Amino acid sequence: MSLSDRLRDAVLGHGEPDVQSENRTDEYAYYTVSGDAHRIRPNKGDLEHYWEQYRTCPIVRRGIDIYAEDITAPGYRVDAENDELVEDLEDWLSNSAIVAGESHRDFSAILDGSIIQEEVRGTALVEIVPKAEAEDEIWGFRLINVSTVSAYTYENQAVLIRPDDTELDGVQMTPRGEAAAYGQWDNSALAGPFDDKNTVPLSQNDVVKVVKDPDTSDIFGNSSIEPVSDEIDELYRMLDDVGEAVHSKGYPLWVFYLGEPNGDVTDPRAGIWPEDEMQNYRDEHKKGNWSTNQKDFVPGDVDVDRIEGEVPEIEELLDWYVEEIVSALPVPKYKLGFTDDINRDVTSEQSPQYERKIENKRRQLEEAFTPVLRQKAEELGYSDDVVSSVELSIEEDREENPLVRDDFDASEFAEFCRGLQAAAGNEGEPSDIVPPEEMRDLLGLPDRDEVEESELADELDEDNEEVQAQFEKLYGEPSTPDSMGDGADFDLDTSNESEPEAPTAD
Repeated sequence: MSLSDRLRDAVLGHGEPDVQSENRTDEYAYYTVSGDAHRIRPNKGDLEHYWEQYRTCPIVRRGIDIYAEDITAPGYRVDAENDELVEDLEDWLSNSAIVAGESHRDFSAILDGSIIQEEVRGTALVEIVPKAEAEDEIWGFRLINVSTVSAYTYENQAVLIRPDDTELDGVQMTPRGEAAAYGQWDNSALAGPFDDKNTVPLSQNDVVKVVKDPDTSDIFGNSSIEPVSDEIDELYRMLDDVGEAVHSKGYPLWVFYLGEPNGDVTDPRAGIWPEDEMQNYRDEHKKGNWSTNQKDFVPGDVDVDRIEGEVPEIEELLDWYVEEIVSALPVPKYKLGFTDDINRDVTSEQSPQYERKIENKRRQLEEAFTPVLRQKAEELGYSDDVVSSVELSIEEDREENPLVRDDFDASEFAEFCRGLQAAAGNEGEPSDIVPPEEMRDLLGLPDRDEVEESELADELDEDNEEVQAQFEKLYGEPSTPDSMGDGADFDLDTSNESEPEAPTAD
């Protein structure tokens, strides 16, 4: 750690908080462990029922899965000042996950699972798994079902017990000698088996936690499914009822009047059937023996009633339930494949907001897991300065030249160029505001004396007409040497002292 960093730590301080406010309401399910330590279980609601609804409701599952895929689709990478460290950490991450009981899986599965757990159960809890042969070293990651965990907090406070607060009255200790902030399988967890004697203690250093929309006194987050859980159940009850109505319509109830067993024997139409004969007839015509257009002719005084069911008109009500469920999902409606009332204007309004949401979630995951990567870098023996430069990034590899990056937006660049030209006014030149060399630096292009023009030409996007037009308008030349013709020259380093001549296509 540099001297400036040490001074900053000393001045700003990284001490521990002394919270004065308290949380005493029973709503947060406090349970005294002993002494000054309390327990809090995950927030109210049936988390396992939410998970069952995620598993069985296609709308919910598709919406949450698409959201997770959109966040992690670019992949992850490690950024650091040392290329060898980057390679070491990325190699470690590629074998650092335990998923579905299998070890040595890629870390991307942990990222996907964290997002899904957070959306469904409100909290993603990831164990930082130590090595079996060296408890002080990190092996990798494994997801924990938050329903099996309760939190240990200070008395009347929703503040987790710190790992170094080992002298607190009633605190539980982890195998590595730290104060536990969580206990798995203890008596206050939502999911059992429960056994305080065999509770698994975990400190804050043993887990990575990501929570969704916690309240002011929440240790755990809130499920996206909870607001529409009743609607999901009602939707499926209603669909079952409609199915039964369709069946009753197609297979109506038939009531056969088979006469009286003790009728007038002198009347051939009296329908005198002994009871055993009626029993045999009924048994021969049970549900499985009936078929369409089946007709039975029987002697005696016989009458038949046909009772059909009715299929209710509930299409609008079903649509309302679906809309209500979709509204709680993390993805906009158009991402789910709906095409009823979705048009381009609605999509264009929802898309930027959704992209911002995706970016925010990526940053949250990066911040949650970066400290673990830095701890691993320390274990690998790298210096403090190099370790402090380690960052987890969930995005594509960044090309040096933004013009060839996957996320480069030509329309935004065009808007920037138009603003630059407007700022220069009728009498000025864009180069008076942003000189060519500064523009090159802004775009991530190296100085002209550092690279040959032919190398630049290989990197630039020759297919984007909007970029070509804006470069030509600002600096008198197209963005690439061949975009306007085989003989066009590439040159951003022009002062525009004279009116540019438009290049002619061959």
